[in-house]
Parts: sequence; C-alpha cells; structure tokens
Amino acid sequence: MDTSVVIIVVGLLVFLAHLFVALFERTRVPDVLYLILIGLAIGPLLHLAKPEDFGVLGPVFTTIALVVILFEGGLDLGVEALRASWRESLGITLASYGIAFGLVAGALSMVTELAFSSCLFVAAVLAGPAPSVIIPLVRQLTLKDSTRATLTVESSLGEAICIVMALAILQSITLADIRIGHVIGELFASFTFAMIIGGIGGYIWSLLLHKVRQLRNAIFTTPAFAFILYGVAEFLGFSGPVTALAFGITLGNADLIRIPTLTAKTKLKPMVHNETEILFFGEIVFLLKTFFFVYLGLSITFSDFTSLLVGMLLTMILLIARFIAVRLSTTPDATPLHDALVMTVSIPKGTAAAVLAYIPIQMGLADADAMKNLIYSVVVLTIVLTAGMIAVAPRISAGWLFRGYLPAVVARGKNGKGGKKGAPSTRG
Repeated sequence: MDTSVVIIVVGLLVFLAHLFVALFERTRVPDVLYLILIGLAIGPLLHLAKPEDFGVLGPVFTTIALVVILFEGGLDLGVEALRASWRESLGITLASYGIAFGLVAGALSMVTELAFSSCLFVAAVLAGPAPSVIIPLVRQLTLKDSTRATLTVESSLGEAICIVMALAILQSITLADIRIGHVIGELFASFTFAMIIGGIGGYIWSLLLHKVRQLRNAIFTTPAFAFILYGVAEFLGFSGPVTALAFGITLGNADLIRIPTLTAKTKLKPMVHNETEILFFGEIVFLLKTFFFVYLGLSITFSDFTSLLVGMLLTMILLIARFIAVRLSTTPDATPLHDALVMTVSIPKGTAAAVLAYIPIQMGLADADAMKNLIYSVVVLTIVLTAGMIAVAPRISAGWLFRGYLPAVVARGKNGKGGKKGAPSTRG
C-alpha cells in the first residue's frame, strides 16, 4: 500500500474513532466493535494488510497499549471504590476463572479430538478476561464506582491468572507432569511481587513528580516510568499487567499515603497528577485504543468452519460460566441490576489470548494449529458478543435471570436509593 494512502487511512481512523464515540452515546454500541470490524475488513476480508506487515512493532505496540490502558485505568480508581469492591473483585476473579476453566475444558474434551492437556491449555487461555477491552468499555458506561473498580481490578488479575496457568500447563506438557503446588506458588509470587513493584514505584514517582514537572516536555515521563516498571516485573517473572495497574492506583491515591519519617528526611511530599496531565493521558489512551482494536481485528484469522462452530459453543459456555460467577459473587445491595448485567456479559478475550495461542506452534505441539484456530474464533466472538450485549443491556428484561436481584432493586427505587445517579435502569 502506498505511503500516502497509509497516512490518509491513519487520519481517517482518528476521525472515525471520534464518530464511533458519538454513536455510542446515541446507540450504546461500543466504539471498540466498529474498530475491530474495520480491522477485520482491511485484514482477513479484503487482505489489504496483514500483521506481518508491521514486523516486530505489532506485538510491541499491543503491549504498549495494554500498559497505558491499565495505568490510566488505575489512576481513575479511588481508595473508597477499591475498599468497597476488593472482596467482590477477588471473589468474581476466582469464581469466574475457575468455573469457566472447568466448563470449557470439559466441553472441549467431549466435542473435540484434542488431547486432554491441550483442552486444559485452551481452557486456561479462554477463562481469563481482557483488560485491554474491558477497561475502555467500562469507562464509557454509567456504572457505580465500585462496579467499575471491580471490573478493572478483576480483568487485570484474571489476565495474570490466565497467563501463569497457560504457561504452567505448557511446561507440564513438556515435562509430562502437572504440579498443582508449583502453579499456586507461581500465581501467589506473581501477584504479590507485581503489586509491590507497582506500589513502591508509584509512591516513589509521586515524591519525584514535583521535580519532574520542572523539566521541559516531561509530561510523558510518567507513562515511560510505567513501561519501565512493567518491563522489570516481566523480566523478573512477575505480572506486568498487575504492576501497571498497581502503579496507576498508587499514583492516583498518593496524596492519601503518609510516611512522615520519609517525607521529613527528603522534604518531598507525594503528589497526584493535575487535570492537564490526566487529560493528556486520556488522549494517549484514546489514540492507542483506536489503533489497538483495528490491529486486533486485522490480526484475527479464520482457518476452518469447524473451529468457528466450536468457538460459538465455547462462547456460550463462557457466558453461562460468567453468569454463575456473577450470581455467586455479587449481591443486589452492592451491585444494581444493570451493573450485574454488564458484569455478566463482560467476557471478551484479547491480547493475552492471541499471544498465548501462538506459543504451542513455536513449541511444535501436535494440536497447535487446532488450538490457535479455536482461541482466535473465541476472541472474535466474545468481543462481538460483549459489545452487542452491552449495547442492549439497558433494554433487556432480565429480572427472571437475576431473580434475587429484582425485589431489592425495586425496593431501592421506591425508597429513592440505589446506584449511581443517572444510571440506566433495567426492569424485569
């Protein structure tokens, strides 16, 4: 493709991204769906571009987008919202991943000819959420602060579990030995040290922020430091996504952290970002999100109809698993009906799933191509389903699904209490 045409397309994508945001406000159809469809059109359908055209920059770009989205999402999470949602976040993370993993592995072993270890790998990959998809979506929706915090934290933790579990299963395949204790230890170490790296890094940066602001053109140094922390965590074998999220959360609430001895000796006080800096970070996320989802759609491949059919089945199973997890992990007093519906349909898969799908091919495993085709089919279908269901969520009559929710929601409505003011109401 001619360079001038590429530049025109880049400019058009930015304008279209703004148009899609405006359409979302009118139709409730998330802008990420339009962007993915554009990627599908110029990639798998029209063959105007392919991931190989971007060389090594493609995977690097997706990682940069993920880091910035997680960091900026963490900045927006207040301590009160986190305090109100941490139990729910942990509960729904473990319940959603565990139920989805069991149901998907069982379904694959029954309807496909994959080896059982391959079924476990695919289940481990597909049971985790995609923060790169969920966080931009929930930022556009009218939800309670605690619900938004729950989905943001859960998506980051869930993806980390997905990565560790999938890699542990692949290691077990090569060693012909599945060690449960080893997997649990890796998960605990990955989360704990990732949060420590992100938390300490965020507090140190908040102390240095006043000095950094005195430099010229320094506004991008904060995302740059987030990249460094992410890379350090990944290099040490811990969860980079959790580190980026913890860095953003700490930096966004740094003014609430008090260490008198440290501040007295250094004469530095923790600072938070001002409105100009936060708006700048939002603009970066907007641009990266635009090109990330187009690239994601461009990267998706459909190799056979059977994989697509099985992918549809797995998508429905993931939705059922998510519904069960939401019912088990939330209460009507803490989570309004509309928020519960949004949480239920939030099952998209994204960057981590796409990257993990290629590892068996690199290892030369027997079922590698079949696993990749299945994973990619589910990536597309879950994103489309999530975007479509979020669009119609305010109009769904779902009281029969959340039978335990409806009486409490109605009672709160009569008392003039409930969720966030202006939140869409969903009546069953």
